[in-house]
Amino acid sequence: MGKKSRVKTQKSGTGATATVSPKEMLNLVSELLQKCSSPPPGPGKEWEEYVQIRSLVEKIRKKQKGLSVVFDGKRDDYFPELIKWATENGASTEGFEIANFEEEGFGLKATREIKAEELFLWVPRKLLMTVESAKTSVLGSLYSQDRILQAMGNITLAFHLLCERANPNSFWLPYIQTLPSEYDTPLYFEEDEVQYLQSTQAIHDVFSQYKNTARQYAYFYKVIQVHLYSCL
Repeated sequence: MGKKSRVKTQKSGTGATATVSPKEMLNLVSELLQKCSSPPPGPGKEWEEYVQIRSLVEKIRKKQKGLSVVFDGKRDDYFPELIKWATENGASTEGFEIANFEEEGFGLKATREIKAEELFLWVPRKLLMTVESAKTSVLGSLYSQDRILQAMGNITLAFHLLCERANPNSFWLPYIQTLPSEYDTPLYFEEDEVQYLQSTQAIHDVFSQYKNTARQYAYFYKVIQVHLYSCL
């Protein structure tokens, strides 16, 4: 882009923990995988299982604190670079602008009258992060070896995004810099917030989603470690 990248990796120091041994992390992840792979708990035991899984997840998060790739500034600081990148690569960028709709978040607002069925927005396929682009990326080797990854396009795309986020020269960096850092879903709820859902029908879905996500993380953590070791 002709500009100095504003991507950085958090270092141990400010709020970060000391270096954790790979064996210690692997033991925690293995314990998490075993817990998340166990049969469903009996009636009235779901909350207890959720707390146990969450405790392991928080231990892992604490030990990995400071390893995330972060960007200076706010999301909207990067919107001009996103528009410039999109325009240079053939996307339509006229007739609308990025606006903040308060509670709904950021979105597109028309700057002129748009007729019914008028084509006003298009994005070339080369700008999309897809399973196909993941296959030709640094992720390609792992993808070709793991059948579960091949069967889960959503996980492939998540890994693809993480790999590109860690690459300061990524083609998709202008897009990645504008993504939210967190979302308003139960996965991001604090434990006391989840407790408020205990008397609702949604609580079972919350437990299931959290357990499944933790299991996927633990499984693929181990897969990646084995893959990295085999590449040495």
